[in-house]
Amino acid sequence: MKKYENFRHTTALITLLCLSLTLSASAFAEQNTLASYSPEQLTTLTENWLNDTLASELSADTEVSVTPLDTRIGDKECANALQFSLPASYNPRQTTVQLSCDSPVAWQLFISAKITEYLDLVVMRQNISPGTVITADMLEIERRERRLVRGNIVQQPAEIIGSKNKRSLSVGQIINLQDLCLVCRGDIVTIEINNSGLSVTATGVVQQDGTLGAIVTVRNQQSGRSIQAEVVGVNQVQVKF
Repeated sequence: MKKYENFRHTTALITLLCLSLTLSASAFAEQNTLASYSPEQLTTLTENWLNDTLASELSADTEVSVTPLDTRIGDKECANALQFSLPASYNPRQTTVQLSCDSPVAWQLFISAKITEYLDLVVMRQNISPGTVITADMLEIERRERRLVRGNIVQQPAEIIGSKNKRSLSVGQIINLQDLCLVCRGDIVTIEINNSGLSVTATGVVQQDGTLGAIVTVRNQQSGRSIQAEVVGVNQVQVKF
């Protein structure tokens, strides 16, 4: 009887020891898979996720910036992969990313993000008065936010060198094609005539100011006839049949 009791006692001790080892191993495994993230790390992970998620929608000249999380929130722990999501319909310039975790304790954060698209465009390097012939040294290229740009902008200086401005332009001002006449009344222009794949050129005197794409009247210097032509460049018009 005493031997039987000793056996039961020994068996119970072994069982408790095995259970203790199992619980310790489980706790150790959970501790090893539990990740801790600082506010700075969470901010960086969110920005990286947003860049990857919107990669197919963003142009090369787009920047994504995330408002840093307040460091006072402290570190956050998560045993599973962090979850990121955007609102069903989000503003293409300003949005909020939801960051969450469901284990070991459920938590979620909302992080503001700004999406800014830029353009390289032509601006003035100096002040000029109306009727000035535009030269290369008057121009420079600057990067500006797309949302602040209006009208038909110019992105290549070569497109407008030799044109004249119709109104005063100041330093740093974005140049719009509406500000310029690529062909100006009284100027001699090159007329390109395209007909059934054949192309010939002539010269003429333009009868009115015109910007890119405008239809103007031009008097052919050889025939004296007036024709309608489209402005295609500085002192260049084109007639199509």
